[in-house]
Amino acid sequence: MRGFLIRLRLFLKLWCTFIYSLLTIVLIPIIGIIIYNSGTYTIDDLSSLIYENIATIWFVFIIQWCFSVDLDSKFYNQLITYPVSRWRFLLERTLFSIIIFVVLVVIITLPLGFILGNFVWKGFVFSIPVYLAIGGIVILGTMIGNHSLGGLIAGILFWMTILFGGALLRELNAILLKYGSVERVVSGESGLFLAENRWILFNRLFYIGLGVICTIGAILKNNRKSA
Repeated sequence: MRGFLIRLRLFLKLWCTFIYSLLTIVLIPIIGIIIYNSGTYTIDDLSSLIYENIATIWFVFIIQWCFSVDLDSKFYNQLITYPVSRWRFLLERTLFSIIIFVVLVVIITLPLGFILGNFVWKGFVFSIPVYLAIGGIVILGTMIGNHSLGGLIAGILFWMTILFGGALLRELNAILLKYGSVERVVSGESGLFLAENRWILFNRLFYIGLGVICTIGAILKNNRKSA
């Protein structure tokens, strides 16, 4: 556990040295507030823009960076010669990226939630299944390509699919917060388990399942490759 915390602190220190990460922390809430005050977007549209459009691609880059530290430098090839569990390396780097992502999103959500209300928090929680799916796809792409670039390409392609393929995905559309029926469910005005809202539940379960399947596939691929 102590070794994990030391490595996590190192990853956080490395991440905080990137100027674009610090600029993003500052700019996203400012831009969100400016857009909202302009009257162009409602709270649900703004939440969809931040958590379903921007945060998803941001998560892709965070995961790609966490794996690139070891994988692209070829340190991973030396690391696996030691008696370490291959799946533990994979899940540890995944956990690093999740911690960095969640901390940054919480920092962004705090001022937005204080100014715009708790719907932005609910929008973030509602989007978590999509983050699980896109995270699993990036990790699987990384293991298949044996390079973080493979995960980056897979993540960008998936992000473009959910961003522009709503008509094709239909009830599996990942961008839902901007729709009134979904907004009522997220805000608590309508029950998730009602018959007319059951498709929303199935939609979220689909993305959770997709993320779990891709992560398991990445673990199996990593173990088979390292054997």
